[in-house]
Amino acid sequence: MIRPSWPRTDAVSSALGRSVFAAVALCALTPALAMTQSPAEQARDSVPQRDLMDMFSQLLHGKPNVGDTIPIPPKMILTVLPSFAANPTVGVQLGISGNAVTRLGDDEETTLSTVSASVSYTTKKQFNILLRSNVFTSGNVWKLEGDWRFLDTNQPTYGLGSALPEELKTEMDFNLLRFYETVYHKVIPNVLLGVGYHFNHYFTIVDHSPDPTTSAFGSYYGGQPVSKSTASGISLNALSDNRDNPINAKRGYYARASYRVFPTWMGSDDSWQSLETEVRAYPRIALPGNGILAFWGLTWFSFGQPPYLELPAIGWDYNNRTGRGYAQGRIRAGDLIYGEAEYRVTLSRDGLWGAVGFFNLTTASDSTGGLQTPNPGGGFGLRLKLNKHSDTNIAIDVGFGAEGSKGVFFGTGEAF
Repeated sequence: MIRPSWPRTDAVSSALGRSVFAAVALCALTPALAMTQSPAEQARDSVPQRDLMDMFSQLLHGKPNVGDTIPIPPKMILTVLPSFAANPTVGVQLGISGNAVTRLGDDEETTLSTVSASVSYTTKKQFNILLRSNVFTSGNVWKLEGDWRFLDTNQPTYGLGSALPEELKTEMDFNLLRFYETVYHKVIPNVLLGVGYHFNHYFTIVDHSPDPTTSAFGSYYGGQPVSKSTASGISLNALSDNRDNPINAKRGYYARASYRVFPTWMGSDDSWQSLETEVRAYPRIALPGNGILAFWGLTWFSFGQPPYLELPAIGWDYNNRTGRGYAQGRIRAGDLIYGEAEYRVTLSRDGLWGAVGFFNLTTASDSTGGLQTPNPGGGFGLRLKLNKHSDTNIAIDVGFGAEGSKGVFFGTGEAF
């Protein structure tokens, strides 16, 4: 397969250096941010907590089934509901989703385990099946992390680099079969190392540009028609996570690094690599309205010749939540650096209603590997408590970005 020269030979070493420096610096600073800036936490409100199920109970039976929110017990808490989502990528999405939360060991030593699954169809004729798992054994000795997907989908592409004008948009259809599985083992307290296998097979790719040979997608392949691509490889991973709740963290931090290698002998179309680092921090600071500050930093660098649809892109992170204010894939490049801050407040003493304000910056590389001026995004959102025991919220966010990008983002759980 003919690929254009991606003139980043000199940029590889500098990008790798930036990424390693960012990973080390973020991992070193995040525990301090999350744990040392910690005045005494506010006393718990004595008002009984409520969620959406309590509202339904009151409507059906005349009285709510209220009770204080308590730490999740060892037994499993299962939530299965019709799902609804809305954002610029899917239009309106309808389906069914389930979420299981449990703890497989002592509360003080074992992180909550979560498994989520969904089947959905959208007004843009997209059919999606997703299964994600984060399972910690007792004492966090082992962690199993999975991301399995089948997508029959479509989305626009704008070309590589920062956010580009709307008139450069080209619609694309494709199917994706994904199998990611990573096994971690604890090496020292609160630090796990792991090995993973990652498989993506894109097929039935259709570029709807009037001239597919000169579109952003076609130009990347030197004008050659491409209808499928495969990436198959292994990864080395490091993880540290002491958040109080992975679904809706209020304190602690999360740090992750993943170096992935996709050689041709494992079935990849071309040999290439990627390096991802990620840090999330939730400082314990006394703020009005039981407010919570949350910070998220992510770097994503690629080396060699990744398939176009494998390049770092907004909205293609593990949870598909980067870049509120932009459609998925609106910003795509060889290298991507992302940062976001969010302020979360409780609007009602019973915990039923909440609100957030957020701001993000995305820096993408150009064709030489140099980083361009960051694209800003931001907005605000409303929260409705779906399950008080797992502290899961229904999230409705309104986001705005550069080049007229905007949208309403409706889903379950926090962005990070």
